[in-house]
Amino acid sequence: MFKQYFMSDSTSVDLKVEFCGHEKCANGHFWGPYVRDSYLLHFCLNGKGVLQDKYGEHNISSGEFFAIRPDEVTTYRADDVDPWEYVWVAFSGNDASFFNSNESVYPFDKEIGLELLNLVNDKILSPTAYKAIIYKLIYALSNQKSETVTVVTKIKRYIKFNYMQDIYVEQLSHLFGFEKSYLFKLFKKNVGVGIKEYLTRIRLEKAKEFLEKGFFVNETAFLVGYKDTFNFSKAFKKRFGIPPVSVKKKS
Repeated sequence: MFKQYFMSDSTSVDLKVEFCGHEKCANGHFWGPYVRDSYLLHFCLNGKGVLQDKYGEHNISSGEFFAIRPDEVTTYRADDVDPWEYVWVAFSGNDASFFNSNESVYPFDKEIGLELLNLVNDKILSPTAYKAIIYKLIYALSNQKSETVTVVTKIKRYIKFNYMQDIYVEQLSHLFGFEKSYLFKLFKKNVGVGIKEYLTRIRLEKAKEFLEKGFFVNETAFLVGYKDTFNFSKAFKKRFGIPPVSVKKKS
């Protein structure tokens, strides 16, 4: 099911809304590669898909939207098993430059997505109504950008004081109030590695300290959260190039 409607908004300079639409995609359905003249935001309401742009390949799921910018080659494709349903809006103007960044995927409040969907399904083609949603989104994202560093810092601090316990992305998702997939992307983008890899690094760095202080290998494994000494030794050697027992002997 594909719906698309065009709007007349010729008087606007800061934000000119051009068209909107809604589609429940078939399995594997794709668009592109295309180059657009306008900015397009696609809000994933259900299902999953993949966006390919100049920044790479992005897996997108419900609760996330992706931005397509003018003069960039993009291709996007619905998942083969759980294809996405999305609603979109296209626009141009001075304020559209907010989306000129190296970010392609953002989270959104599902109420915004449903509000946009209702406008499209009810064929309400007032540019003002769509502008209100876009500006609401820009405002929310502006605040969220300032919160991003705080959230990443809190996760790193949480790991610092709880590395000896089992820590999962799902757990952190509930703790900090972000979608699991978005939290993973957010952390990796700001730290350079995923949460699991960061946790492993912290554990092994602490393990090295314990071994240098004279703790036994099996003691150290337990103290940094490993239940199995073999897996600990394997991870330690991969990280430092020597087995933990060598560090213990030196100490």
